[in-house]
Amino acid sequence: MTRREKVLGLCVGGAVAVTALVYVVRWTVLEPFEAVKKNIRLEQQRTQILTVQLKTLQDAEQRWQALTRRTFAPASEPQVAQRRFREDLHRLVERHGLRDPKISAGSFVRYKDQSIGVPMTITATGTLNEVVGFLRDFYRREYLARIDKVRIAAEQNIIADLNNPRRESAGAGRGGRGGGSGAAGREPTIGPNGPELRLSVSAITLVLPRLAGLEHPVIEGAPEESERGRLAETDLAAYNVLFEKNLFMPYREKAPVPPEPVARGESRPPPSPPPPPVRDPREGTEHIFLRATVALEGEPIAFVADDRQPTQKPTEYRLDQTVDDGKLMFIHPEGMVVRVQEADGAKDYFYRLGSNFRERQLLNPDEHPEVWDAYRQQPLSTGGGTEAGRADAGRVSPGRDGC
Repeated sequence: MTRREKVLGLCVGGAVAVTALVYVVRWTVLEPFEAVKKNIRLEQQRTQILTVQLKTLQDAEQRWQALTRRTFAPASEPQVAQRRFREDLHRLVERHGLRDPKISAGSFVRYKDQSIGVPMTITATGTLNEVVGFLRDFYRREYLARIDKVRIAAEQNIIADLNNPRRESAGAGRGGRGGGSGAAGREPTIGPNGPELRLSVSAITLVLPRLAGLEHPVIEGAPEESERGRLAETDLAAYNVLFEKNLFMPYREKAPVPPEPVARGESRPPPSPPPPPVRDPREGTEHIFLRATVALEGEPIAFVADDRQPTQKPTEYRLDQTVDDGKLMFIHPEGMVVRVQEADGAKDYFYRLGSNFRERQLLNPDEHPEVWDAYRQQPLSTGGGTEAGRADAGRVSPGRDGC
């Protein structure tokens, strides 16, 4: 073997060895390292997903426990919820003074979601004020409950007797017959809050099932009462309109007010006539328009037209003449200025060209800068100026027309 062949063989062997080493390093080091990095990225993504799901589950758990805190007991103990619901209804009945209360429990209602409804029927007697107060405060209770049915009725014979005097007298005449004759002859009485009403209410509260691995807090002690609860109106005083317009109060005609007695020989003075209606002194100014401002031989003139009289030619007004409810002080290409004497002093109003008199505005430098400057700089005859000064003050562009 020659030297050249030896060198060539060493080079080929070295290349093969290097290639083999590269593949060995790649298989034993690089590929496992990349696999580890890929697994780390996948785990990070999974961690983010699980974190979002955990936050969602935590929020759902908090919302669920917020609901259970508005119940009397879990669904596994509906008898406890029934007893506590009855006790709270008794508290409301006693608070508002309802009489002859009777609170009876119904059969449990089992729903598909494993929650249970605990129904209760309340019957009592009271005025409309007391009944509405009971219903209003029921809806301010924080626990999960609703009213399915409300029936309010008045004793019809009381209202009928009050509205039918003949029936009262007939009943009094039959006083000797029957056990009810005394009731028919006795005059029914109704207090200032209206007659006694018979109240019948069907209410139901809800108990929720326990969930595995979650706490199930419930109401402890007496239920809380919010300021508004589920009421439609925020202001509780708004419900007083039900008392003021009591539909159960029998109608009674108002007794006529007798006239005051007049002494003999004394004549009753005639009633004073009603005061005349206040009339707007500027009534109709929405039909009067400033149509044009011109200068003829140096004298400014304003032309005013009434749209209610389209065939009549515009009226000419010159300085110092009476226009609307004031005196014409200044004529400008953009309009005219009229001074009005009011209770708190003289005021200058600006009438814009093309606008009606109702749309006039107080002259001020912010909204009418050009008119303000021209009006303040020019001497007027009414302020002690000369005729020439007044003509200069009314300097306008000839032929300016606002029509």
